Amino acid sequence: MKGIGVAGLLLILAGTSYASNNYQGVWWVAPANSEAGWGINFAHQGNTIFATWFSYDLPPGGQNTWLVMTAVQTTPNTYYGTLYSTKGPPLSAVPFNPADVTVTAVGNGTLTFSDANNGIFSYNIGGLVRNKAITREVFGPLPSCAPAASSASLTAATNYQDLWWAAPPGSESGWGINLNHEGDTIFATWFTYGEGGGPMWLVVTAVKTGVGVYTGTLYRTTGPPFFSVPFNPAEVVPTAVGMATFTFADGNDATFAYTVNGLVQQQKKITREVFSGAGTVCQ
Repeated sequence: MKGIGVAGLLLILAGTSYASNNYQGVWWVAPANSEAGWGINFAHQGNTIFATWFSYDLPPGGQNTWLVMTAVQTTPNTYYGTLYSTKGPPLSAVPFNPADVTVTAVGNGTLTFSDANNGIFSYNIGGLVRNKAITREVFGPLPSCAPAASSASLTAATNYQDLWWAAPPGSESGWGINLNHEGDTIFATWFTYGEGGGPMWLVVTAVKTGVGVYTGTLYRTTGPPFFSVPFNPAEVVPTAVGMATFTFADGNDATFAYTVNGLVQQQKKITREVFSGAGTVCQ
């Protein structure tokens, strides 16, 4: 293995086949609700988990921020990757130019699972090390997720739990939205950018209002910095900033319509982000 380096080793490990659970969905600190106000989304395809961690930055203000990580499987229950911060065009940008997105490595993270619904999120950011026990966030009947047999499986799906981005794929690389679909409710975390180009996330609990249609209020929140010990959920402050509606033509094609602060009113065609095999389907 000498001379391969970390990147080469991860490529080898990513190609190793392990039998394991699928962890796709939104997770938060265990026990449930103990640190309400932040969380981490997992899009799990093959031997790779793409994680979107939504939390808060340094004072003043505790503005929300997000980091991403492409974590590859290194043992049957462990995934490891580099944590990145990004900047990009504000959500109001038309068109959104992915060439303006910049990515900066800020640390690394490890996900270690004890079973299908519980694990440890460990991270090192600038020498700051934390270990968080995490569990799935349950707000309805949990779907079961597994590798999709083909793109047709995604199209036929009636559960929309996945990482989605602008259609056609890659056209607006740099932002996305995680849809967590339990019962007749979709909890969505939209990771995008503010007017200054810094990372910003919005959330919506969208309820089913018709066939393939889900609607809810968009919120932006402030809260304690991500490294706070303890993290006090009473300091998390949500502010309603607009509305969002998801309209699904099928299991792999949708329209994301939103208004933000009464100033931004847009519609985006979105599709699932597939980065391994045919992706993952939940039911």
